[in-house]
Amino acid sequence: MMQNYLIQQPLESPIHRAINSLKDFLKPKKHVPLKPQLMANELITRLEFALNSENPATIQINNSLLSEDVTNYFGYVYQNIQGQILIQSPLTHQMVTILPGTIRHISFN
Repeated sequence: MMQNYLIQQPLESPIHRAINSLKDFLKPKKHVPLKPQLMANELITRLEFALNSENPATIQINNSLLSEDVTNYFGYVYQNIQGQILIQSPLTHQMVTILPGTIRHISFN
């Protein structure tokens, strides 16, 4: 029984984990061009339009408060009963929850 576990779950040494984390750290990251940070009233206006429109939008969010690392999401914008902002990809149909405080820019294609 233990042999099956070891075959299916190989043991990782601390050195192996350190090497893997170093590889992940040094791997080149995809650069997403920064769009200008919109003012709050402009963000609210564009978010309302995205929610009421049947057209997809691109929402750029800040991944961290301490860096200029951003992510772009493209799709249809919805709001659920709990008030969460969701964006659904037209290609994969997957929904992603967007925290309103992280939104940097909203644009329409």
